[in-house]
Amino acid sequence: MTVNVQKRHSYRVKRVNRSAPRSALSPAKRIYLLLTAISAAGVFIGACSVINSDIPFELRAESSFSDSFAGSLAAVMLYVAICFFAGTSSAGSVCGYLLCLFKGMGAGFLSAEIFRSGLASVNLQAALNVLPFEAVSTAAVIFAARENIRMSRLISEKAFGNKNIGVDSSDCLRLYLMKFGVITLLAVGAALIDGLLAVAAGNMP
Repeated sequence: MTVNVQKRHSYRVKRVNRSAPRSALSPAKRIYLLLTAISAAGVFIGACSVINSDIPFELRAESSFSDSFAGSLAAVMLYVAICFFAGTSSAGSVCGYLLCLFKGMGAGFLSAEIFRSGLASVNLQAALNVLPFEAVSTAAVIFAARENIRMSRLISEKAFGNKNIGVDSSDCLRLYLMKFGVITLLAVGAALIDGLLAVAAGNMP
């Protein structure tokens, strides 16, 4: 008698490595990038205005912490307050774009004035009083403008009867207030940095 012994065949499943799909940018990130680009355009416009201007302008460094802190906080909080109140309107998103442009123009003008004579003759006192504050305060304005645009768009969509929007208004308002609370802390931090650097610059020889 003949017995046929069949060998068992083993099969190995090869793993197929598939690249993870690239996640698209969220609306909040797209708004942030757009506002950053608008602020950068404002910096460029402000810097060009210094180059093409013959009007004398002098940057004065304040050594008092309280004066520098109060002035800087009032300056940045003006932008934040306008963004906050404009965000409660369906047409307030325009303010977010314009304020980022104006803030960038101011930062570009002051920065170009500091470096107008070249790196070798930079006034360190003026640089300490201007550059760190302008960087942090510009970031605060961009964040405030982003929340302004998002809330304004939401109000506009609700006002004109977009049925796809099913978000609770009280939750949106609560989140809006919380985010602007964080932005206010960032503005206070920018003013605090400016006050401390003003004291440091005033004590420089």
